[in-house]
Amino acid sequence: MMITSKIAETVTMAYCALELRRKIVGVTFLDNKEEFQCAAAPALRNKMPYCVLVKLAMAGYSRKANVDNFGCLSAARAFGIVKPTEEWLSGCQYRDRGMYRDLAIAKKVVDHTTNLSRQRYGVMVNPLEECTLPPDVVIIVSVPYNIMRLLQGYTYTYATYTNFKIIGNQAFCSECTAYPLESANINISTLCSGTRYMAGWGKDEMALGIPFVQFTGMIEGLYRTANPMEPNCEKVIIAEKVKKSGRTDLDIEYNKNYYTGLYNK
Repeated sequence: MMITSKIAETVTMAYCALELRRKIVGVTFLDNKEEFQCAAAPALRNKMPYCVLVKLAMAGYSRKANVDNFGCLSAARAFGIVKPTEEWLSGCQYRDRGMYRDLAIAKKVVDHTTNLSRQRYGVMVNPLEECTLPPDVVIIVSVPYNIMRLLQGYTYTYATYTNFKIIGNQAFCSECTAYPLESANINISTLCSGTRYMAGWGKDEMALGIPFVQFTGMIEGLYRTANPMEPNCEKVIIAEKVKKSGRTDLDIEYNKNYYTGLYNK
């Protein structure tokens, strides 16, 4: 199966199994000027925070950005596009902004914040169904119920993941992009104050980032756990979307799931 058709099939499965208000996006890193120029997305003409770039792609608009376009230096630092300053590395920047109790705590937070291990030239963010090649990382923003379901799908395929890194800061650049890429595994984020202000996410929204190489397995698991995990009201919606998509590989079973008969009344 061609890469593009495999991506499209997996995205269809995800949209059948979940009620998503925003598109799933793929993040692709561009290593040099030539790659940046060849990347199939319009370049930003001005500065924009990376998290806003992600939200733009979730509305259907592909874009790419380099050092001249990053409106948030935290993301540029997380991606190796600019070097960390001594003020940040020491913890002084976070301490002086009142984000942590003292310098020792701030320095410990900095030491455990994931930045990409090698320098990149730029980044491209597309709705996943528009990716012609596998992206590096996939990001989904949704309500906690859907993130739960995605974690159930991940666990179905890969078993328990025990190394989540969540601090409520640098949500999209570090927690949902740099850390999944560097760790080669999934991560979730409750988002951060900065992105909630800049991009205007809802209070009920959170995010999940995962390397593309694991995305298909997670969605396969999501699909296969619809019967044991979902209640009837959700199964009705899933069954209708599966039928509409033309898929024939999921037979919904009503009045039955893993917790049927487990609880005393």
